[in-house]
Amino acid sequence: MITNFTMDKIDAKIEEIGLLPNQRYPKLNISIDDVETKNEKVVISYTFQAEYKDGEGDKSKDIGHIKLNGIVELAEDKSKQAKIVEQWKEKGNLPLEIAEEVINGLNFRCSATGTLVAYSLGLIPPLVIGQTKISEPSKK
Repeated sequence: MITNFTMDKIDAKIEEIGLLPNQRYPKLNISIDDVETKNEKVVISYTFQAEYKDGEGDKSKDIGHIKLNGIVELAEDKSKQAKIVEQWKEKGNLPLEIAEEVINGLNFRCSATGTLVAYSLGLIPPLVIGQTKISEPSKK
């Protein structure tokens, strides 16, 4: 269960102000950077990034970006904490039920904060509409 979201760094920049009228919806990415236990909680470091361009493809120009960094804290029993951290270290991912909860929480919080930042820079809000559903890859 998520007990805390913290943003500890916000980086936003307009690269070329004259291209703002040509901006497209941003390319969004959430990265889980690290997973560890600290003070009897699972601590997940993340990066949320919105990249703005004036079009699609190789010839598109960068308009700007919004990047949010922080941590999510989870309260889980000790055995589940160990399994979460172990899976992260071995496979580089989180258990599905934890991943869904974390990604959906980050989508909501980062979209809200990103919208305030985007508004002040004249960028399209980096909104994620709907919930993310994660499933195991199908085995062929």
